[in-house]
This record gives sequence, structure tokens and C-alpha cells, in this order.
Amino acid sequence: MTYQQKENYIYSVLLSFTPVLITSIVYFLLSTFVYVSNFWWFIFTMLIFLSANLVSIFTVYSVMIYKIYWRSALITNVFLIGYLLVTQQSFPTLNTFGYYLMVLSFFHLSEFVFTALFNPKEVSTSSFLLNHSKEYAIAACSSWIEFFIEAIVFPNLKQNLYMRCIGLTLCLFGESFRKLAMYTAGKNFNHYVQEIHQNEHVLVTKGVYRLVRHPSYFGWFYWSIGTQILLANPICAILYTLVSWKFFKSRIIYEEYYLIKFFGSQYTTYQKKVSSGVPFVKGFVLIDESLD
Repeated sequence: MTYQQKENYIYSVLLSFTPVLITSIVYFLLSTFVYVSNFWWFIFTMLIFLSANLVSIFTVYSVMIYKIYWRSALITNVFLIGYLLVTQQSFPTLNTFGYYLMVLSFFHLSEFVFTALFNPKEVSTSSFLLNHSKEYAIAACSSWIEFFIEAIVFPNLKQNLYMRCIGLTLCLFGESFRKLAMYTAGKNFNHYVQEIHQNEHVLVTKGVYRLVRHPSYFGWFYWSIGTQILLANPICAILYTLVSWKFFKSRIIYEEYYLIKFFGSQYTTYQKKVSSGVPFVKGFVLIDESLD
């Protein structure tokens, strides 16, 4: 990817924020002076948002930029809806879901942005991780179903400020750790396990990689659990922990097989000194071939 292409991709993401900013500013200014019911505020803000989107889309000048823009716009749409849910007071239970939508949308948008900034060669529409896997989509839908069922039956559970604070803290911690990993690894970071050793691929052991071998998995693991604590979903909190642990365990073993193949004793020495980051996951254990 050329420097110009990288700038264009970042531009398309920033452009998608324009409708959100316009809507938020208008909403804030008018709500200060005029009282309108939440329903009409929602209709009004959606009209402004759609209008601003139509204006923005006219500045998109290529198919690839359009593909990035509409995905980015979808995510910023979700962020705006989350913001509106957080600021409304008619349904306090939905404040929690609003925070969740903001956390979720920020995660997916920042995945693309960080890839574009620090590993532009690998950036694509899949860098948003919107189509991560069928299992990821099922897990997300399951958490939404649990939230709304329990919101009807146990509304006070979803308004627990302690759970909200713990969940948000865990999400911010996991998100920050993952993004630090992406920044530190730079061109060595990839959303897919590499099975062929590229010439520019080096073993990264500095920064957050001094603390854990797989800081991006470590961050994602705790972020995913944090989202369910934030939603006050007891069932999904347990299931997310178990399923995420199993997923990252198999992923780490699979990835470390190739890392040992690429870097040999350099990686096994590093492996012995630094933990994987995911609790009780040792990673790929190399059996000494001299024993055969």
C-alpha cells in the first residue's frame, strides 16, 4: 500500500465521524434551550445523521474507499446510538446497553485504524473484524438476548453502577493492552496466523511483549469478559470466559507452532521466560527431538 492509499483509508474513517459530530453538536445545543420528548429527539437526530451521511458520501471517490466508508459509518452509527442511549433518562436500564455499544463500536473501528497506521500493508475491509467468525456473531447475539430478557425480569440488575464500573474498567484495560500490542508489533502484527515466514517478520519481545507473549490475545480475552460484566450478564460472563479461554488456548498453540518453526531457540527461550498472558495456557510445548 502506498502512503497516499493509507491516507485515503484514514480519511474515509475520519469522514464517517462527521455525521456523528454534526448530530452531537446540534443535539447538545438545541437540547440546552428546547425541551422535546425523547422520541422526537431520536427522530430528529436520525434525520440530521442521515442527511450528513448523504453529504459525506459525495466526497467518496473510489470503490475501496466506499467499502471502508460504509463499514466505518455503520460502526459510528452504532456509537451514536450508544451515546443517545447513555444520555437519555426515560429508560435507565438502557444506559448500560448504550455504554456497551460505545465500547463495542470503538473496538471494531480502532482495529482498522491501528492496522492502517502501523501495518498498512495488511489493511483491508476485514481489518474491522466485523465478519470475524460465525461463533463471534452468535456470542454477541446471545449476550444481547440475555441482556434484554434480564432487563425485563430483573431491571435493577442492569442498573448496578458497581458492575458497570468494573465492566468498563476491564474493557478499557483490555482494549488499551491490545492496542499497545498492535502499536509495538507494528508490521509484525497480523489478524491472521502466519504460516509462511516473511523476510521482514521479526520476533518482538519489547514493550508489552516483555510482560506477556501474546498481549493482543491477553487484551481481547479480558475485554470480552469485561463486556459481559458491563452488561451485567451472569450467564454470558461465565460462558464468554470459558469459550474465550478455549479459543485463545487453541489459537496460541497453533500460532506458537509456527513461531518456533520460524525463530527456533530464540522463541523457546522467550517462551520459558514470559507467560502466554492467558491464564493456565502454556502454549505449544516443543518435545526435545533428541529423546527419539
